[in-house]
Amino acid sequence: MWRNYFYILYGGLFILFLFSLIVDSSVLHFIISWIAFLTFFISWFFATNLFKIMSSLFFIVGVIMNLISGADWYSIPSQMLSSFPMLLFLSMLPWIASAFTIGEYDRSIGEFIHSPDNKLSSIYGKSVTATYSLLVFINISAIYIAQTILLQKIKEVSKPKRNAFIVKTTLRTFSLAAIWSPMEIIVGITISETGVSFLTYLPYLLGISLFLTIVDLFLNRKEFSREFILPTEPTGANLYKTLGKLSVVLSLFFLTIISLNHFYKGDFILIVSITILPFSLIWSFFEKRIMTFISFGWKSWKSYNNQLQNFTVLFLSLGIFSTGFNHTHIPDLLQATLEGMGNYYVLIFIFVTLIYFFMAMIGVHPIATIAILIEVLRPLFDLINPLAIGIVLIVSALATSASAPYGINATLTAQHLGISPYYITKTNISFSIMMSAVGIIIALLLI
Repeated sequence: MWRNYFYILYGGLFILFLFSLIVDSSVLHFIISWIAFLTFFISWFFATNLFKIMSSLFFIVGVIMNLISGADWYSIPSQMLSSFPMLLFLSMLPWIASAFTIGEYDRSIGEFIHSPDNKLSSIYGKSVTATYSLLVFINISAIYIAQTILLQKIKEVSKPKRNAFIVKTTLRTFSLAAIWSPMEIIVGITISETGVSFLTYLPYLLGISLFLTIVDLFLNRKEFSREFILPTEPTGANLYKTLGKLSVVLSLFFLTIISLNHFYKGDFILIVSITILPFSLIWSFFEKRIMTFISFGWKSWKSYNNQLQNFTVLFLSLGIFSTGFNHTHIPDLLQATLEGMGNYYVLIFIFVTLIYFFMAMIGVHPIATIAILIEVLRPLFDLINPLAIGIVLIVSALATSASAPYGINATLTAQHLGISPYYITKTNISFSIMMSAVGIIIALLLI
């Protein structure tokens, strides 16, 4: 019962936070800090066990580091506010996903998947294209939609081949589409923390994405060439019209957030967050479905925010941990260690990648990992091109999403297909390693 009203708690807290950005009041700041503190404990009881453990560790260790370093105990809750832009961003995602859904873009893209010669290999590229297009706008939600479409399209294929096909086309494509999307939280965090603009990152990340997409298509077409599916009628014209409209929308969205970031010089994640709703509203207006958007979007937003406890406890505890970590001498010790590597930048990048993979394999979300890595690497931004560091942070983090057995993508896929999460790791680990390696190579070229 209580879970059905979390959207009121989170929504009210976000409104107060945005109001505090306009009205510079120490009293309001204090009130929001302690409401956030209470929200953490309320949400903790409704979080899953994994996030309870992670958030408890971050919270306890963060508090200890703060107290040891001499911070006042009553100042600790205010440290949670540093995580609010990320939580607000996650909270707003259902709005742009709703604008996409009511436009029936997912249906048009799904109809594009057909085979002229009845071979499964012939729709590999089309499946990747369709999934890629969905993911740019609706993120994780696209995985379920794409997998549902493919399960129907290739239901007559043997189960082992069908599972391998779906795992590769959807999870690998998620990693590739997410690395350059401003809708991806890892990208937003990296941009905000490295101080490098999204426009600077974009050509490198988009280039890596397209290159690896082509390589993946080339390597996997032969594997499915002996599997056959039922013939379907092509509907390419529909897709090209849909992709054309989506390209215009995506370009306008990029232009909006880049312009706002340029003129206001604010937190990138916060700018994206406050842009999503008005942009989606205008989009639905031009689609002549604004009332449908408001109704559908409101229901989606409420449902999504009622399930936001995991990320709430994670991010609020990370705010305390990150601040406490910076108050200790640990960053200085780590900086000295990394500086001792001299010009062996490749070792630093490999170290970052290995940390991501290790943490992902034991169930730690990349968002938690990047929060730690950012604090460790921050002193190196003056020694190493932060663009290079940022590329490794983004690419390696999202490379693990294709193969991490306990990640949300793998969990969703395992449940949907009725397979083991370790099957996903076995199928995609080589791709994750290749993707990380390409990211490291590009980063080394930028030093």
